[in-house]
Amino acid sequence: MKHLLYIYNPTAGMNKSRKNMQEIVDFYEKRDYMVTLCQTKKLEECKEILDFTKLDSIVCSGGDGTLNMTLSFFIKEKIDVEVAYLPTGSTNDFAYTLGIPEDMEKAMLRTVEGSARSVDVGCFNANCFFIYVAAFGIFTKVSYATSQKAKNLLGHTAYILEGIKELSELRSYYVEAELEAESICGNFILGLVTNSLSIGGIRKVLPSDMLLNDGKFEVIFIREPKNIGELNGIAVSLLTEKPEENANIIYRKTDKLILRSEEEISWALDGEFGGDRKTVTIENIHNACRIIC
Repeated sequence: MKHLLYIYNPTAGMNKSRKNMQEIVDFYEKRDYMVTLCQTKKLEECKEILDFTKLDSIVCSGGDGTLNMTLSFFIKEKIDVEVAYLPTGSTNDFAYTLGIPEDMEKAMLRTVEGSARSVDVGCFNANCFFIYVAAFGIFTKVSYATSQKAKNLLGHTAYILEGIKELSELRSYYVEAELEAESICGNFILGLVTNSLSIGGIRKVLPSDMLLNDGKFEVIFIREPKNIGELNGIAVSLLTEKPEENANIIYRKTDKLILRSEEEISWALDGEFGGDRKTVTIENIHNACRIIC
C-alpha cells in the first residue's frame, strides 16, 4: 500500500476540504493509498513523525494561500518533494494557470495521475515567499481584508463586492523600482510581480505565452489615470491581454526587483497580507518547487 499525505486548510472556500473529507479519503483508499491527514498549521508537528521524502504522494488541498503555506514550508525546510494541488479555495487563481480542472473528481484524478512540472517561486525580502503574485495598490487589499466567512458564503462575489468599495478610495503611490535592465519611477495605482494567468479571479491578465519556469517574473505597473476614460482603457488592455499597448501600463520581465517608496505600502502575497513596507526586494528562485498538475 502506498502512503499519501493529505495537507488541508479546513476553512478554505466553503469548507470543501472538511465537508468532503470522507469522500476524499475514500477516493484515495480505493486507489491503494493509506492516507495521513495534516492541517497546514501543523506541518511542523508532522515533520517530527514523518519523513516527507519517503512518502509516495503529497496532496495540498485549499486555496492559493494554502498552497503558499505548504510550498513555503518545504522551501524553508529545504525538503525536496513533489506536491499535488487540489484547489478547494474561493478563487484558486494559480489552479487556473496550472490547468487544473474545476471539477472535484477530475482534479483529484490529476493528483494521482498527473505529472510534475517545475515552477519558479518569488522570494520576498529574503524570508517570505510567494507562488504566483506579490502586489500592492488597488484591489490587493481585498484578498486579505475580506473575511473568511464572507468568502465561504459568497465565493468570488465577496472579492468583487469588496473591490467595488475600494474603487471609491482609489489612490496612487510614488515608487522607484530597479529592475534587471532599467529603473522605473512614477505614481502607480497598482503593482504586480507575478507568475500567473489569473489574478484576483480576473483571468488572462497576462499574455498566454508566459512561462512558469523561465527564471523571470512578469511585472506590471499601472500609472495613475487622469480621468475615467484612461481608467477604462487600462481595464480593456488588461482584459484583452495587451498590457504593452497602453501607455499607462508598464509591462516588463525581470528576475529581480527592488522597489522603494517614501511611505509604507501594504503588500499582498498570494492573497495574504505581506506587511507594510517602504523597501521591497523580490528575487526569482528558478525551479524552486515541483507541482503535480
